[in-house]
Amino acid sequence: MKQVLIPFCFFIFFIPGCFNHRYKKDILNGYALYAYEANEDMTLMHFDKYGGLDIITPTVFSIGYNKDFIIAKQHPTIYPAKENKSITNYFIVPLKQPVKWTDQEIGIGPLTESEFIKMRKKLNVADSLNFSIIYDDVK
Repeated sequence: MKQVLIPFCFFIFFIPGCFNHRYKKDILNGYALYAYEANEDMTLMHFDKYGGLDIITPTVFSIGYNKDFIIAKQHPTIYPAKENKSITNYFIVPLKQPVKWTDQEIGIGPLTESEFIKMRKKLNVADSLNFSIIYDDVK
């Protein structure tokens, strides 16, 4: 009986964790970085009492934020392929509250690097706001 019970307990308690990556890093105002399976799935989401709303789809690999804005870098991903690391899109998310489920465009982007620099100036995004959270494994 012990020979059957020990492998069974191992399977029940340890194996499910191997298949469940779920990562969530809260940012502020309901915004969070979220990945379900792996960092290649990293999205910027907004969570409220009803659930989560995708703001920037995979693969988000770098963000910075302050009380007014979130800035993000993303490699586009088209399922089932992996992220296209030869392309880097930039986004600016003004932190307005409340975010509504009917909002079609919350973030500004995708932008090229030059468009991003111009939009930062237009929106008065502080020069001190930089990309402080970086996921090197999907950079």
